[in-house]
Amino acid sequence: MGLRLYLFSLYSVAILSLGLWILLIINVNPFSAPSWIIVLVYTLLFCFFTGLFAIIGFYLKVWLSNREVIFSHLMPTLRQSALIAFSVVGLIFLIQVKSLNWWIACLFIIAVIMLELFFRSKK
Repeated sequence: MGLRLYLFSLYSVAILSLGLWILLIINVNPFSAPSWIIVLVYTLLFCFFTGLFAIIGFYLKVWLSNREVIFSHLMPTLRQSALIAFSVVGLIFLIQVKSLNWWIACLFIIAVIMLELFFRSKK
């Protein structure tokens, strides 16, 4: 029951956040929107990417482990997908504020990779 609830939650979060994000993009003018709307757009985008990368990552880990469903894949996959989603949304935000170039992107990605390595070393 835990695995089905986990996967259902991931699918639900991904689909709901994508739908709300599309609804927000269609109905809101970003040039006249208050700042909390922009924060909501990035939050919904983060939730969508986290759900999407968690689903893809979980099924890849199950496929690579010869179709053995191991519950130890759940939390690391969610953590890694949240870090990847944070990287994607952070880079999109840096594009919006027009301060992204190749070395800032490299430093940002290296910082996220170091954060993941910190979590891996804490066992």
